[in-house]
Amino acid sequence: MRAMVGGLIAAGLLFAAGTAQAGSVLKEGFAFPTDHTPKIVVFRPEVQVGTLRAAGQDEPNVEWTQTARTNIASEMKTQATAQGLNLEFLGDQQGTDAELIDSHRALFLAVSSAVMTHGIAGDHLPTKREERTEENPGKRWRLDWTLGPGMAKFAEATGAEYGLFFYTHDAYGSAGRKTAMIFAAMWGAYVPTGIHVGYAGLVDLKTGDIVWFNTDIAMGGDPRETEGAAKRVGQLLAGFPGSKPAFPGASAAAPK
Repeated sequence: MRAMVGGLIAAGLLFAAGTAQAGSVLKEGFAFPTDHTPKIVVFRPEVQVGTLRAAGQDEPNVEWTQTARTNIASEMKTQATAQGLNLEFLGDQQGTDAELIDSHRALFLAVSSAVMTHGIAGDHLPTKREERTEENPGKRWRLDWTLGPGMAKFAEATGAEYGLFFYTHDAYGSAGRKTAMIFAAMWGAYVPTGIHVGYAGLVDLKTGDIVWFNTDIAMGGDPRETEGAAKRVGQLLAGFPGSKPAFPGASAAAPK
């Protein structure tokens, strides 16, 4: 389920590459409490790394994926500590607890697809659209999506106030893919050499509302390498609420 939704997200972002913009968006009116440092529980990052073949097959590589997942998790802890964030990673669960976590991670993937399509990529739903004003001439949509009240179970189980989700998908072009790109360019067609998509989202566990969302359809940094993972995490956390002023390697242009 997660792999299928993730593949659809990557494909949709590639299709929308001409109009989508990278960056982060904050739910209107949201701010962390000022009287304490809130606890944030991190759901195991969804990481996929592989090869993009000539005909477009996205072939996962287990070894690359495991290395990237380890590097990203380690770097997330390092950068969160430097930012003064109180993060706690959810460990591996068993039985119904594991099923509950997996179902909500899959739900976040699906909702993120809607945020990308009807927010970032520009196909704004009437209920999410906002008119431009003199005070805010660039804003066209608002972050108004939720994972539902079921997220409150994680608040009760962990004592956390917020949940943090991550997703990164890299597929490096094979030699055949790069050759196909050259021939396609000769005919005026665009064939991407690879996939480098990432996004992150912060959820209020009491309400299930997504209060911050960040994405980039052309992320930098090779997560298979330590230095590349540092850059990737910096980009994933760009624009994080209250961050000072930016994470390493991050840029945070707000999507229109």
